[in-house]
Amino acid sequence: MNWKYAAGVTLAVAMSVSGTTAALAADPIKIGAFLSVTGQMSPMGDPQKRTFDYMVDKINAQGGVLGRKIEMIVYDDGSEPEKATTFVKRLIENDKVDLIIGGSGTPTSMAVLSLIERSEIPYMSLGGGTGIGDPVRKWTFKFPQSDRLAAEKVLVDLKKRGLTKIALLS
Repeated sequence: MNWKYAAGVTLAVAMSVSGTTAALAADPIKIGAFLSVTGQMSPMGDPQKRTFDYMVDKINAQGGVLGRKIEMIVYDDGSEPEKATTFVKRLIENDKVDLIIGGSGTPTSMAVLSLIERSEIPYMSLGGGTGIGDPVRKWTFKFPQSDRLAAEKVLVDLKKRGLTKIALLS
């Protein structure tokens, strides 16, 4: 997945959900993220964080979104669903964010779904599991293709190449 594209789409969504009245023009758009910067999913979470940091800095340097700066609050869940849940509660209750991004993997994404739906804050999941978007939820959106779709495309490619044996390392 192109993380710069994902960050741009996420920030565009933040613009649409955060309100843009003149009275609030000085208030920042608050985006909360819980990412696996450390732990098992860090090969995904660390570049996600660096991409979001880069995009926020770039957008803010260009004047923000409709004159509003973006404030990004990021917590490292260490690839642990329990920590993800704690951080999402903090983003909702204490940080009062306009949008939540995260779940560098399926386990952390799945762990927070009920909290997200109760909060009615838009959530952009970065996890690939099919259970994140199926069934459809009102406040949850998903960036990457599902793991099932990715596996199907790999198998189609293997068949095209005439390969009949694969090795799986996990």
